[in-house]
Amino acid sequence: MTNLAKPALIINADDLGYSPGVNQAIADLHQAALVTSTSLIVNLPHSEAGAAIARGLSGLSVGVHLNLSKGEPLLPAASVPSLVDENGRFWETQMLYRHALTGQLNWYEAAAEMEAQVEWAIGRGLHLDNLDTHVHFHVLPAARRLIRDLGQRYHVQAWRTPKVLSTLSPRFTWTDLLARWERPDPMVAPHYLLSLHQWGERLFEDQRLRAVLSKPGVVTEMVVHPGYTPDPDLPLPDQLPSDRRQAEVEMITSPAFRQWLEEIDVALISFADLVYDFSS
Repeated sequence: MTNLAKPALIINADDLGYSPGVNQAIADLHQAALVTSTSLIVNLPHSEAGAAIARGLSGLSVGVHLNLSKGEPLLPAASVPSLVDENGRFWETQMLYRHALTGQLNWYEAAAEMEAQVEWAIGRGLHLDNLDTHVHFHVLPAARRLIRDLGQRYHVQAWRTPKVLSTLSPRFTWTDLLARWERPDPMVAPHYLLSLHQWGERLFEDQRLRAVLSKPGVVTEMVVHPGYTPDPDLPLPDQLPSDRRQAEVEMITSPAFRQWLEEIDVALISFADLVYDFSS
């Protein structure tokens, strides 16, 4: 197991189950010893294929990418009316946040749908190491309370931190303020979250970021969104089209990325390692 006296990095691929191109890219990057964990989205046409990939890669740590903004709910639309539009599909990202922030989203319905998504993954024979959310809605205090309770009920011990390293400082963004007054967290989380699609090649150059990531004992989750192009089955509209997902694959398989990993001298771990070390 990893000694957390050394800085550590979890490279977590979001959106397993999103499309064939995304599924294949995540499998390839894990087999290349780059992606250590993945988050499975469970309510889309290619989710079954994603679950099969997760089952077949024994060293891949798996979590559920809880989703309230893409596709249709697992529960009947009539039982979660505040989550869906007139066609029975989830509201897209902007409307999800608008409804949540204006009190139009029923969090009891959201809790039921998220539980159904966790049950779906467990029912496919997956051991879950962590929970996170599509479009980062776990930063909302109500969502965090529900996800915390969900994790405790299903013995999922880790989740994604809301503490995002910004490209501007790097310092915490406004998401840190939303979590500031919460009660002590019974679930473990990395110290920081770093998004590859926000940083891009600035990742290699920013000395302030290197200083943060290289601190002894600090664990950072780097979230990546890999995929291949063309990918005609990618759900639309999408914030990350296939060419941008392909660009992430090319970046993290590049010699420059491997050199950067060596220079910051971090241990690559997974969420499974994080749970083991933090609870030991």
